[in-house]
Amino acid sequence: MTSVVSIFPMIVVIQIAQIFAVCKKESDTGFSENLLDLLCKSRKQQTQINGLSRKTRPAFTASLTHTKALGSYEVMKFDKIWLNNGGIFNPNTGVFTVPMNGLYLVSSSYGVKQLHCHLVKNGQSNVGAYGKEYSQGTLNAVMNLQKDDKLFIKQDGGSDEPVTGAHWSMFSAYLISE
Repeated sequence: MTSVVSIFPMIVVIQIAQIFAVCKKESDTGFSENLLDLLCKSRKQQTQINGLSRKTRPAFTASLTHTKALGSYEVMKFDKIWLNNGGIFNPNTGVFTVPMNGLYLVSSSYGVKQLHCHLVKNGQSNVGAYGKEYSQGTLNAVMNLQKDDKLFIKQDGGSDEPVTGAHWSMFSAYLISE
């Protein structure tokens, strides 16, 4: 299957080259120029799409390096930044600030003895996760978010509940589409 996928773009290029050759022979440069212009516009749009996905697409991933006891209703602060396109996650506050309207995937997981947590958006609890007996609590949500929405992970009560470090606990989000 991979070889077919790799060969397909080459076949398309060869066919386009044949079209140009036929057009030049017939000295009808209008068609070939229009086709070339269309191909250039298409390539420019693809470059812009790829540029967004590789360079400026809002995304972050952060994890916790050391085990930490969380106080009652405390916000989790993830101190190791693996990715922070656009500086959208603040490790000092644990808050993700949405940079642009769109559809986002937001996820978090944490290793714990026993802990209830929620994803909080603009002060309102959304999806939650629960881990007990040294298991992993995990939450994932696809959300329509607006510019300047604030999201974070918060413990739901209890006190001095340890959250496992060594990168077993993480928080991430990225823009799926505008």
